[in-house]
Amino acid sequence: MAYLNIINDNLEIYDMNNISLIMRKFGIEIGEFDINELVLEYQKKDTLNENERNKLISSHSHIVEKFKDKSGYRSDVVCFYPEFEHLDFILKKFSPIHFHYENEYWYFVDGEAKFGFLGTDGTKFEVVVQKGEYIQVPEGLWQWFELTDKRRMKSMRFFYSTNSIPLRSAIKV
Repeated sequence: MAYLNIINDNLEIYDMNNISLIMRKFGIEIGEFDINELVLEYQKKDTLNENERNKLISSHSHIVEKFKDKSGYRSDVVCFYPEFEHLDFILKKFSPIHFHYENEYWYFVDGEAKFGFLGTDGTKFEVVVQKGEYIQVPEGLWQWFELTDKRRMKSMRFFYSTNSIPLRSAIKV
């Protein structure tokens, strides 16, 4: 189950309903989704080949429908595991605070990861997302990404842009 750490207040929250309410205040969606039979099969693998990745995404057509007509829509599958040769290099790239020019939705089919955010009001918080859960990383919101100590995750990602990032968001830190 997801948990939220509000760093400014040294407060941890473990209830998905409360986490969702708090995250919504910052324009972030978080929730749960159903794991299908294919996911259960793919959880046994460290990584997936291109055919398996496409099959995984297409097996979640109800999720694809949410995004397919959005500007700049694309999707992929991210697989990280302890023995992955370039894992530390990739994590170093995304662990510093940064923002994106598009919305990202991460649907976790295995493992877990930590997403950190800096709210526009200065609130600094981190949320751990686990298999069967999803999170939106909004365009223009300062954020960072880390794996947990398990160093394992498998997630479908869906991207799109609203092109609504004002220039000032690139300046605020």
